[in-house]
Amino acid sequence: MPHQDLNSSYISLHNLSQRGFSLIALIGVLAVITISLSLATPTFVKIFEREHQEVERLQLRRIADGIQQYLEQNKAFPPALTSLVPDYVPFSTAQASTNAHGFPRHYAIHPAMVGFNNNIGLSTSELVNARFLLLSNLTQDVAPTITTLAEFETWWGTNESATPGLHINRENVGKMFHQLTIDQNGDGGSYELNSSATHSGGGPLTLHSNYHLMGTTIGFDEADSYSAPEVQFALTTNTTYWFDPNCTVGKRWNPMEPNCGSIGSVRDEFNAIAYNGNDGTQSWATDWQESGEADGPTSGKMQVVTDAQCAAGNCFQFGGGGGGPPTSVNRETDLSGASSATLTFSYLRTAGGNGGNISVQISGDGGVSWTNLQTYTMNGSDISQVPQTFDLTAYIAANTQVQFVRSGNVNRFLLADNIEISWN
Repeated sequence: MPHQDLNSSYISLHNLSQRGFSLIALIGVLAVITISLSLATPTFVKIFEREHQEVERLQLRRIADGIQQYLEQNKAFPPALTSLVPDYVPFSTAQASTNAHGFPRHYAIHPAMVGFNNNIGLSTSELVNARFLLLSNLTQDVAPTITTLAEFETWWGTNESATPGLHINRENVGKMFHQLTIDQNGDGGSYELNSSATHSGGGPLTLHSNYHLMGTTIGFDEADSYSAPEVQFALTTNTTYWFDPNCTVGKRWNPMEPNCGSIGSVRDEFNAIAYNGNDGTQSWATDWQESGEADGPTSGKMQVVTDAQCAAGNCFQFGGGGGGPPTSVNRETDLSGASSATLTFSYLRTAGGNGGNISVQISGDGGVSWTNLQTYTMNGSDISQVPQTFDLTAYIAANTQVQFVRSGNVNRFLLADNIEISWN
């Protein structure tokens, strides 16, 4: 009996010892967990905060895309963020205007764009104003005041990283606009721009050269009051059209083709390295004739060259070689019977040394006397071919000649292309 009591006491003490050890271990584990959580909590908070910031950035980006889609389809800025729901953003009305922390999002277009009318468009100087802002703060209402140009520019230039929770989405939508130029070469015509008609009433149309939103519908009617257009399209690139009553019916609105009404033309596109190109409806009376040198189209201070700065392929090159006596090259055509005539070509001055001139001249008596049409000083350069048009009506003859003259110390080059005389 005493032996059994002793064993029972041992077992009870052993069990008590085991239970006591487990409790101590548990308390230790809980203490470690508590300390770990206290250390980890700031890290988790930062992770969650970064996620919230990224979500807000992405949602503002989605709203900005919706504004641009609205602008493209409606040809106007949305009056409010709620106007984007549900067609342009996948948010509820509350989600579009309020961030996830319950603070309002703010939308502001450039003050100069508040009265934007796509029918009128933007001038070149106004195009820089095609901008809008989205502002949001996850910690408070940013409550911006943007009613003046200066206030807009201040927010546009604000560094949001210096303010916790602040997000600014800046959008320049100038890329959505294309320049439309409408000119005239005589009285008459009418057109419709974005459903707004302009009538000439038989007089001259006023020059229009503004930027309009991509996709703007344009219609050109040859009648003096707009009704049924002969030409209609959506604006997808910078475009120039003009009205020319001398063109045949159905072709009086043209993309800057001043010779559409001509009954004849001589033209040299310099498709070959030669002086005898004939690319018009009729042939020139002579080839190009050099004066002051006689080395033909392949060398000298006047020659036909292949150059990337030509309008296309080959073109006429004048200049180079420094000083020396003037040199010239001329060509003749028969304009007898014409009532009006026009000279057109394009040119580009290359970079290089300064000095000297290249002139284009016209003669109505077979080269006995010359009239200077234009002198190009060779002290500057051009980034692309520049179109030129001259009225030759006063020089109509059976032996009308055009010539280019190089004079002075010319070191750079003038590249002329697509030289054409057309007539009615």
